[in-house]
Amino acid sequence: MIDDMELSSSDQELMTEINAAIVRYIQSDDAHLQMDPMNSYRRRMVHKIATEYKLNSESTGEGEDRSVRLSKTATTTIPENINKQRVVDRGIEIFYAKPGAEIVLRTDGSFGVSLKEGDNKILDKRTVDEGEFRIRDNKIICKQDSNW
Repeated sequence: MIDDMELSSSDQELMTEINAAIVRYIQSDDAHLQMDPMNSYRRRMVHKIATEYKLNSESTGEGEDRSVRLSKTATTTIPENINKQRVVDRGIEIFYAKPGAEIVLRTDGSFGVSLKEGDNKILDKRTVDEGEFRIRDNKIICKQDSNW
């Protein structure tokens, strides 16, 4: 639940996707994040989530093209408990891919070769040069990484 909003399972999934997109945005150099068009209920969710990160949010566009645009403030931050909501970590398991393949880790915990799906469903994306990788703390880790 977000304040007074009861969430269905699809809304909870959307909330996870929104959180992941916002975290990527905050960690980027991008000035703004323009969300995809959505209905008023889902826009309201985005506005409420944005306040947790201390982001500015505004609805833009008209009718079916109405969406939310987010921008950073001087106090924008990633709350400590956000990443604890759903952490994908497969420990010391080693996975294999064709060397040079681009692997994606999705918000639902699945992973594999990128199939050009929407970026808002991806926790991490990485080219695996040597063909071996692990999944730790919502990240794809390769042999050359210090936390292998």
